[in-house]
Amino acid sequence: MGLTNLASVSDSVRERIIREGGCHHIDYQMLEDNEALRRAATQAVCNLALSDKFKERYRPEEEESTEAVDRLKAVFVFCGDEEYHTRIAALGAVAYLTSDSRICSSLVNIGSFEDIVKETICIEDQGIRHRMLVILQNLLASSKEVAEKIINTQIFECLLALQMGIGSQGGVMKDILNNCMEAAKHWGLIQSNP
Repeated sequence: MGLTNLASVSDSVRERIIREGGCHHIDYQMLEDNEALRRAATQAVCNLALSDKFKERYRPEEEESTEAVDRLKAVFVFCGDEEYHTRIAALGAVAYLTSDSRICSSLVNIGSFEDIVKETICIEDQGIRHRMLVILQNLLASSKEVAEKIINTQIFECLLALQMGIGSQGGVMKDILNNCMEAAKHWGLIQSNP
């Protein structure tokens, strides 16, 4: 739990945690049966995900492909966790990780991707929904191939329904949804209404 707090301090502290092998301990703790340890480890991943060096661990081309993808799967699965704080931390971590377009193609190829996204995006909690929308915004902006995978699923229908439901209100959520639609238009996957 101490690593979680330290990882939130600064880039130099995050770099030291990575350099000293703290990531391996965190990976192990994420798989523990103890809910508090799992939550703290997931929160540490969220804090560490601010570091570009940490993101390298999740890029398939940076390491053995299976190790990076397995790490990403482990974090992503917690986006559907029943425990609120673990879920929020996992969503935050994935939002930070997907700011790197090289990680995005791995994420959309995870078997449970569509189910977890659809379940999460329908939750009324604004914190959970906001984080998932940021993930989708990052994915849609990353590449045409990734955006196509999202557009060709029910996830895109959920985005359209949310956009219609927000209407003229919505602030940040509306902006993120508009960015999602703009990214799909940018790739030529949807057209503007005349």
